[in-house]
Amino acid sequence: MKNFLVYFLIIACSFSFLPLSVAGQMTSGNYQIDADVFSTGGNDTSSSANFKLLDSLGEPVVYSATSTSETYGTKAGFREMYPDQFLTLDLGSGSIDFGTLSTSETKTASHTLTIDSNAINGLSVTVSGSTLTAGANQIAAIGATAAAAQVGTEQFGINLKSNTTPAVGAEPVGDSPQAEPNGQYATADQFAFQSGDTIISATSDIAKTTTTVSYIANISSSTAAGSYSTTLTYAATANF
Repeated sequence: MKNFLVYFLIIACSFSFLPLSVAGQMTSGNYQIDADVFSTGGNDTSSSANFKLLDSLGEPVVYSATSTSETYGTKAGFREMYPDQFLTLDLGSGSIDFGTLSTSETKTASHTLTIDSNAINGLSVTVSGSTLTAGANQIAAIGATAAAAQVGTEQFGINLKSNTTPAVGAEPVGDSPQAEPNGQYATADQFAFQSGDTIISATSDIAKTTTTVSYIANISSSTAAGSYSTTLTYAATANF
């Protein structure tokens, strides 16, 4: 059996994005109203050492919901305010290591990816980079069409689900609504990799969602020995 030492480096960043134009508050040259209410009374402030409550009586709309058009969004409900819009992306690890690859076993690795945004029209997360490479030699990427792991066949791929063959990964974790795995990366036991693909998407604002990105690597008997590595970049884009 040949030895294949593989070190897989992932480079990405955590960031927040605040657009120049955010919620549509009522403003003048000197004042700004962050939230207003139509009510029959109340409008009192109750407070303790740690908390403060603004209350109203008889507000016509008592639920909280997001309504959107192509250009605007509103959050309606009891004392609802639309905060500055934000987008955060965080990787649980900056690198993973497959160890020594084998023709008789699928090698796996994983890390978490956490995304959060109140962008009213949702977001997308893409991955870009190359397959595992050692000089002029490469381990073939699975491509845009997802496939199962096949021992003894050159493969490099990812998905964002809980898998049983091989046993790696987890389902997304977070309150509703969540960002969801996208397209060919959203089926258990099926893996793909094509640079530039969208791997996570949402069509509305989301709660903080943690997904597990799982990787597989297989080699064939004709794969050249070497130290294989790659650098992948994850990018999040909000649809403000």
